[in-house]
Amino acid sequence: MSNNELIAFFDFKRDNFENLQFEAMLLIPKTLDHVALCSHMIRPDEFLKGSASASIYDMLNGRVWMGHDITTVDTLLEAEFKKIGKPPPTALSKIDELHFTSSNTELAIVAKKFGLGHQAYGRFKDCGNNLQAIMNCEAIMSCFELPEIKYEDDVHPMLSLIKYYHDEAVNTKHFSELALE
Repeated sequence: MSNNELIAFFDFKRDNFENLQFEAMLLIPKTLDHVALCSHMIRPDEFLKGSASASIYDMLNGRVWMGHDITTVDTLLEAEFKKIGKPPPTALSKIDELHFTSSNTELAIVAKKFGLGHQAYGRFKDCGNNLQAIMNCEAIMSCFELPEIKYEDDVHPMLSLIKYYHDEAVNTKHFSELALE
């Protein structure tokens, strides 16, 4: 991942009233500063059409996707774009925070206390709250024993760590599937 690749940090879900809620930020990998924000709330009778589908597609297509439980989000995106007869956006790669928050490391436990991964069902602001939790974790990273990984110079240290746990989980799943063949 290079600093030229903006990360689409986002959440896409249904709220308690079946509205679709989308919130995304385009982040600079080194600093996690956002350069663009986008949010939409789509009522069930409106579907994902018009400017909402175009802006969601533009924010996500061809980018690194990051979010909490991104696999679930990916499935919902595909289904909603299929309903309107358009191809869904595709990810360059994905980073799922869920693997980090599930790691039960000391830092992951603190990150959850900061709110990382806490999904208040039907709230637009989960994406921003998760980013704030990541930034809070950076301030205390040095207090914890972390896995020995190579931190990329042009990537925020917490992003490198979350990506490490994501990659480990994906590789473990892949090797398990190979062993079953």
